[in-house]
Amino acid sequence: MIADLALTSIETISAFDVSTGAYKWTLDELQNATVAQTQDMQEVTGKGGRILNRLKRNKAVTISATNGLISGGLLESQTGGEFETKTTKVMWTDYLTVNASHEATTTWKAVGTSGAEINALYVRERNGALGEELEQASTVAAGKFTYTPNTKQLVFNADIAENTEVVVFYERQISADVLVNESDKYSGKATLYIDCLAEDNCANVYRVQIYVPKADFSGEFSLEFGGDQAVHSFEANSLAGGCGNGNYYWTYTVFGVNTADEA
Repeated sequence: MIADLALTSIETISAFDVSTGAYKWTLDELQNATVAQTQDMQEVTGKGGRILNRLKRNKAVTISATNGLISGGLLESQTGGEFETKTTKVMWTDYLTVNASHEATTTWKAVGTSGAEINALYVRERNGALGEELEQASTVAAGKFTYTPNTKQLVFNADIAENTEVVVFYERQISADVLVNESDKYSGKATLYIDCLAEDNCANVYRVQIYVPKADFSGEFSLEFGGDQAVHSFEANSLAGGCGNGNYYWTYTVFGVNTADEA
C-alpha cells in the first residue's frame, strides 16, 4: 500500500496535443495548482422522508493553476489562436528635444500614409503636460512641421525654439510574434501532466505525476497589471473518454526519484 505523502512542491505542468501527442507548452514557475473534484448526491427517500439510499453521479474535475510568468503557449490554449512571426505595426512614443536648427529626429522610422506618417505631435509643457498640437505638412509654417521618413528628420517653424520638448506618436513596422484573439475561435483542449515532489514520514522522496488525458480549457482569464507581479492563471475541466483515453478523468502515479526503467 502506498505510504501517506506530503506534497512538498509543484514542479511543472506540461501540455500536449490530445490527438497527435505533440508538445505544446510547459509552466515551470508555478505558484500554486489545484485539482478539484465534485460529485453529485441524490437521496432516495421513502415514507416520512426517510433516506433509503443515495445515488452518486456526475463526477467533475477542475484543474487550475497560477504561473509566475506569462505563458505564450497557455495563451494559445485559452484563446484558440496561434502565435505567428510576421511583419506588423506597433505604436511608438518619442520624447524629443528640438535643436538649434529647429529640428529633431525620431528614434525609429515612422510609417503610414505619405505626408501623414506622424499620428500626433505635441509641444510638451514644463510640467510634463501636452500643450499645443502641431500638424504635419509639406512645408514648415506656424503650427506645422515636416517629416522625412528616410532620414527620420522633423523640421519645425522658427517659433519652436531650441530645447523645446515635443512628444511624438507614430507607428513603426517591425517583425514580431503576434497572437490574434479572433472572435470566432475558442479555447482548446490538451493532455496535461502535472509533476510534483513529495515525501513520506521517513523523508523518502517521491515523484507524483497526475495525468489528465483530456483537459478542456476555459476561455475566461485575466492578465492583471499594476503594482503586483503579473501572473498567468488558467482553469480547465477534465473530460472522460474519447480518443482511446478510457472512461476516466485522471491518474495519480507515485514513484521513487531513482526508480529504474522496466525492461
